[in-house]
Amino acid sequence: MSSILFINRVYPPDSGATGRVLEFIARGFVSAGWTVTVLCTAASTKKVGEEVRDGIRIVRVGIPFSKKNLIARAFGYAVMIPTLLLKALKLPRHDVVVTKTDPPMLMLIGPLIKWIKRSRTIHWAQDLYPEVAVEAGVFQRGGLIESVLRFLSSNSLQAHDAIIAVGRCMKERLEGRGIPASKVIVIPNIGIESSVVPLPRIPNLFRKRYALGESFTVMYSGNMGRAHEFATILDAARILQESGEGEILFLFVGDGPLVVNLRSEMDHLGLKNVRFLPGQPESELSESLAAGDLHLVTMRSGMEGLVVPSKFYGVVAAGRPCLFVGPEASEVAMVIRDKGVGAVIAPGAAGMLTDAILKYRAERGLGDMEGKARRVLQQTDALSAFLECASGICQSESISLS
Repeated sequence: MSSILFINRVYPPDSGATGRVLEFIARGFVSAGWTVTVLCTAASTKKVGEEVRDGIRIVRVGIPFSKKNLIARAFGYAVMIPTLLLKALKLPRHDVVVTKTDPPMLMLIGPLIKWIKRSRTIHWAQDLYPEVAVEAGVFQRGGLIESVLRFLSSNSLQAHDAIIAVGRCMKERLEGRGIPASKVIVIPNIGIESSVVPLPRIPNLFRKRYALGESFTVMYSGNMGRAHEFATILDAARILQESGEGEILFLFVGDGPLVVNLRSEMDHLGLKNVRFLPGQPESELSESLAAGDLHLVTMRSGMEGLVVPSKFYGVVAAGRPCLFVGPEASEVAMVIRDKGVGAVIAPGAAGMLTDAILKYRAERGLGDMEGKARRVLQQTDALSAFLECASGICQSESISLS
């Protein structure tokens, strides 16, 4: 029986998209007969120690961590990476060790575990660092910090047996770093939306609970972070409000570091057609996503290949059309164009966004959206692809640290 260790900052019930994706894959490995361990932080559960759930051994370590500002977050990450490494080295040897990019630069511990424990290693890249931090304005482009982190991450990635990228655009970025194409496997984050099913717009408990009435609801659901683009949305809301379109509501559901800024900008612009609601539990995602007549997924220019918003797959699972405000070369844009599940809007093109919203409101009918959504979700069997990757490197005859 093969064994696998996953390392990530969060794991359910702690919130976070990376933890939800991990839980789906970890359960699949258990069903396939693997011995599965997850090493993570205690985060919001505050339960340091071990438990076994769904056949998975979950090991949580206590690490002080705060997202209140960049300095506090950087300090938490700096402590977290060596702490997770030391705990991983104390655990029994696993045939395969998988690191994720939560926290950033966690890939650095993969080669050390490989060398000391003689395990095969996979880096599961949800984001690419330090590029994401540079594009978000955290590090200076071409500065010393970026250069050092890029050198460390590139050499670490080279030393892994395989790298999983969550989009074709990310694979291109990795190859641009000098990573051999044969080492990079594209596996989209398809699967965590398995609990989301298409539901009718009316009746809808979420719409009733929050008194959405008959408004045509344009929803953004999920994390509101620095990789996402919101200026275009707020500008479109302003245009529609000034043109007298009073029955179109922009609804932000979730949380994130930019929520305060968004609320402040909404007040500054005097927008009455924008509302904010808290994030919803996974058990209620079908209802909340179905409350949106049209969904928004966004990405800042320059972020293509660095992040792939997994929230997009939840939208299509709910059978709703998606307007993607982001770069043309990103994975989400490619899927939308290929499968016809929405439209792609360039960041800054608020006029195009308003036209698209008015077009979808006029049509109202979703056509074959549910059928198109199923074709998107069936394009890749993420679990089978992951199992094949892990099994393949287990069967390799020797371990190379190059």
